[in-house]
Amino acid sequence: MATLPGIDEKLIRLNPDWTVENAGSTPLEQNLSISDFKGKRLVITLPGAGGFCNKELDMIKENMKRLKDAGADEVIVVVGSDILTNAGRGLPNLLQDPDLAFAKANKLNLEGVRSRYLNRAILAVDADGNQLGREDAPLLGCRTIDGLVAAAQKAFA
Repeated sequence: MATLPGIDEKLIRLNPDWTVENAGSTPLEQNLSISDFKGKRLVITLPGAGGFCNKELDMIKENMKRLKDAGADEVIVVVGSDILTNAGRGLPNLLQDPDLAFAKANKLNLEGVRSRYLNRAILAVDADGNQLGREDAPLLGCRTIDGLVAAAQKAFA
């Protein structure tokens, strides 16, 4: 098995410890990589948090238990555009790929467009960082929760 490409690329997550009251002492953002999360990880990529089927973000949030029951210890959503406008949409592990380093490593980026991913992908990673599976979907098509769960079950089986 091969290590997930871009697993150590730094991504941005809104800091869950940030509040208006502690804004002077607590940074708004955290820099994290997929390798900073432990256990079996299910990485779901989206073209951006501000368009192309926000419904999918809500669907992932509402079905986190199903995704974890399929074998994932951590469910991580990676987007190619601004997450601040959506304030994380309640997803604990919503990461932004500001420099598209993760996208480029995984051949997800749309050439000539800075903030968008070309493909939607679901990537399964074991506890050692090895890629167990990958399924791609068209940019403009919304995936179903059954499809995401089936991809996770297949990879983690």
